[in-house]
Amino acid sequence: MSNCINHQPEGWIETWLHNDWGFFNRVSDTISMCEEPREFTVYAYRLWPQRFLSGAVENLVLAALPVEPVPENFGSLGFDVVSKSVSSFFECSPLSCNGLASEAPVNAYCLLDDLEEAIAFAERCAKEQPEPGSYYVLEVLRARDVAS
Repeated sequence: MSNCINHQPEGWIETWLHNDWGFFNRVSDTISMCEEPREFTVYAYRLWPQRFLSGAVENLVLAALPVEPVPENFGSLGFDVVSKSVSSFFECSPLSCNGLASEAPVNAYCLLDDLEEAIAFAERCAKEQPEPGSYYVLEVLRARDVAS
């Protein structure tokens, strides 16, 4: 999720094709940002509707967004746990940014395979605060025809 191990196309934020959560609403919007689309892999995300705070869990009330459904050719890679503190967008994944993947049952993508494990890990991170802020669980998806 974070810029620690990935990068975005130049100038993506200035186009304002993204929504309030910092994601593009359509695959075509994402691809339009790339001078050389083959240099980037397009991912889709599903947000678990809860926010994890130190010692508490809040249900999220999500405003309707103009997002297209996740294309049918996208498959799940697993679940990430991400922080959000000062930005409107997600900031860091303790799995990859803080090296906590060594303490969790991650797959080859540095993601958790099981939603329940991801929720438990989000609760842990909210208490331990490897990065400041609240924590969220995101399912990470990618087109199935992309080579691993």
